[in-house]
Amino acid sequence: MRRKSFLLGFGMLVLLAGGAAGVLALLWWHEPDFYRNVAVPPGPQRQQQSKEFQSRFVSLINGMIRHENDTFHEQFTDQQINSYFDEDFLVTHLDRSVLPADISRPRVAIEPNKIRLAFLYGREPWSTVVSIEMHAWLTKEPNLMALEIEGLRAGSLPIGAQSLLESVAEAARPHDIEVTWYRHKGNPVALLRFQASKATPTVHLERLELRQGTIVIGGRSMERFPLRAMLNPSALKPAAN
Repeated sequence: MRRKSFLLGFGMLVLLAGGAAGVLALLWWHEPDFYRNVAVPPGPQRQQQSKEFQSRFVSLINGMIRHENDTFHEQFTDQQINSYFDEDFLVTHLDRSVLPADISRPRVAIEPNKIRLAFLYGREPWSTVVSIEMHAWLTKEPNLMALEIEGLRAGSLPIGAQSLLESVAEAARPHDIEVTWYRHKGNPVALLRFQASKATPTVHLERLELRQGTIVIGGRSMERFPLRAMLNPSALKPAAN
């Protein structure tokens, strides 16, 4: 009788452990609704929106290297950004040089004052969708942006932010972005200082607006000797036969 009771109890423990593991697996493999919803179906429209993102991004960069006190202003939709991630970002293999080895298929959803970023982490069959919910704004200091992390999950499982914080700081450093951290109401907040090594920055970010489905970026060029003025005009002419 005791043996039967022991076997029954052991069997119940195995079932419970297996059930718990199954629940954890489902939570790990859960794909957030927004990650599915913002995906743009393949086709001519996605290709066109990818090209639109590239064109607007080049326009933004050109605006940053104009003459002193020239303003720049550009806006992007999350459909344009996500189309680019699934088209030219892959075609040009830029994903290989920008993204860490275990990260792929990034997507964003833009809401008023909030950005949702998600990406596939790991390799199948153990991969999961990591999602980050952030509140973003420009501070009163020039070129200082704040990102408050309001949620960080792998599938449906909340995860710690420490490894993410270290990865962000390491990825930003080569681009002259200094990252410092503090906590606000229990949430980690990243302060991103652009052109951190420059005593006199050549660009002042003055506008960061998050609307439903759209991000607006604006500012002013402080470059006294813009890059295009340094080019030799004769070098741009075709060579004589």
